[in-house]
Amino acid sequence: MFDFNLLLNELDKPRLRQPLPEFLPSNRGVQARVIAEDELNKMHREFFVELKRQIDFLGGHGIDIGWLYDWAAKYTWSWLARDMSRNDEIYTQDLRYVDPTTFGRTIVGQEEFVKYNFAFLDAISDWRYDPFPDQFYIDVTADGETRLVIRYMGSGYFDGTLRLYPYDDTAPALTGAGNFVQACAVDRYHFSPDGLMCFGETLWDFMDMAQSAGIAPRDDSWQFKALMQAARLPALGNRLRRRVPFL
Repeated sequence: MFDFNLLLNELDKPRLRQPLPEFLPSNRGVQARVIAEDELNKMHREFFVELKRQIDFLGGHGIDIGWLYDWAAKYTWSWLARDMSRNDEIYTQDLRYVDPTTFGRTIVGQEEFVKYNFAFLDAISDWRYDPFPDQFYIDVTADGETRLVIRYMGSGYFDGTLRLYPYDDTAPALTGAGNFVQACAVDRYHFSPDGLMCFGETLWDFMDMAQSAGIAPRDDSWQFKALMQAARLPALGNRLRRRVPFL
């Protein structure tokens, strides 16, 4: 059984570099107020209260997934603490994972999964993930497979370089402008009969992240409109090649 106090101790540690701005300095179409760190911590704790409530509810209907609470605490703690020592208690050896940064590829194995995650942690040194307590969904299939979907907020100063697949020195990369970023993502996890994550996927809006980080311009700027116009060129070239086969 995982000691839940280890997670609480990590949540008690300040992580985000202060001071935080009142509003996100982003290029999104509307101004968004920053969620302060104490509110993120409160939200994170409430998630575990709600998770236990949902697990108890399902248990009252004959669906015993009490192990999921322990798994979620262990998983969250490992990333907050940057401690991978319990990975064999969290993931299968042949874990498969998909993310927009893989460009359609599937990451296979714990080592590759850790490398993918540390690409974000290296780019945003004070990066933290906080689940919304009212936006997670548990599913148990007719075959007994447990699946979990969580929407969460990622926060931190994007002041490094985010390497995309294959997450090494050869990879294409995005360099942050130093902005404080808060952006939402959705994760879905599938579990083996042993209660280990065997498949997962992170879904997030690439344009949301790029505009939030100050990399992509606002949608009403001339720069953005010029980019959209430039995106027409490949389509026009394809149409021309279809009409003139010898090109």
